Amino acid sequence: MARETIEIQLTPEERTLLMRYEYPFQRIEQALKACESSRDIEIVPMDCLELECLIGDVCRSINQMKGGARQDQLLDLCDRLKAAERYGDGMLDTL
Repeated sequence: MARETIEIQLTPEERTLLMRYEYPFQRIEQALKACESSRDIEIVPMDCLELECLIGDVCRSINQMKGGARQDQLLDLCDRLKAAERYGDGMLDTL
């Protein structure tokens, strides 16, 4: 049985953080690498289990830091991923 897929819009900075501070599943890693050179907001699809594991990895990275701007960026990213998990919507609000 297929798991529900959530499309997550990620900025270039968020994609870089995910590649550096967490351990993505192969499918997510391939999607992140495919848009690595893009400066646009890109959609990275993932299923609920992948998203849950991603959140856990980001949280672990946050807890291993001693503060600073990078930790704040990871906290913001983690909040967005948790909201996507909760509401099933990973789209950014654009004006």
